[in-house]
Amino acid sequence: KFLYSGENAHRHLALLLEVFNNIIQYQYHGNTHLVYAIIRRKDSFGRLASITLKRAQEQCHKVYGDHTAVQYDADRARAKSNMDPNGIPNAGSALMGGTENMMSAEGAAFQPTEPWMAELKASLPMETVTRLLQHLVPVVDEIVAKKQGIVDEQEILAVLNEMTMVGLLPVPHAIVIRKYQPNQYTALWFTAFMWGVIFLRNQHLPMFDGQCIELFQVSVQEEDDD
Repeated sequence: KFLYSGENAHRHLALLLEVFNNIIQYQYHGNTHLVYAIIRRKDSFGRLASITLKRAQEQCHKVYGDHTAVQYDADRARAKSNMDPNGIPNAGSALMGGTENMMSAEGAAFQPTEPWMAELKASLPMETVTRLLQHLVPVVDEIVAKKQGIVDEQEILAVLNEMTMVGLLPVPHAIVIRKYQPNQYTALWFTAFMWGVIFLRNQHLPMFDGQCIELFQVSVQEEDDD
């Protein structure tokens, strides 16, 4: 769904794939949980690698309806948001403001096109993940088959940790160093994380009124009797 949320959404997806590639190439043995998660979602990566213009248009129509209009465009919101020099959103920004500001961040109707598809194919670094899946999916499937579908996740993780990907993956790419640029999204996350840690680590001698602090919400959906 995110891929069709705006014309430039695939650029964010490319950055996420770049993170996966760096971990697989340089820190495989310390991140077997992530590798296993990628294996379990092999179908999603397969659909992304084999995407066609027709399939993208159909999926976009399925997600956003007849008009394929996005409800929110992250790139447009970031351009319209007001931040201080530290990346903190000011009052009235697209994230901190009300409905009017959120509506101003709406994107125009988006429909996948040939140029968009060409840029998507050229920008997504799929080769490393594809090679990983080609080698490890049969290994995991064999383990599951031997256990008749009942297998401990820790056992699979132990096997993955013993595997070596040397010679199976593409030639390691040069490490890309990206400079952190403050923005409203990471600023909100760091702020919430920081105050969450402060609150949770000061319970023996309470510094705050716990009834006035809400760290997260839990929504419970009632099941119908029928």
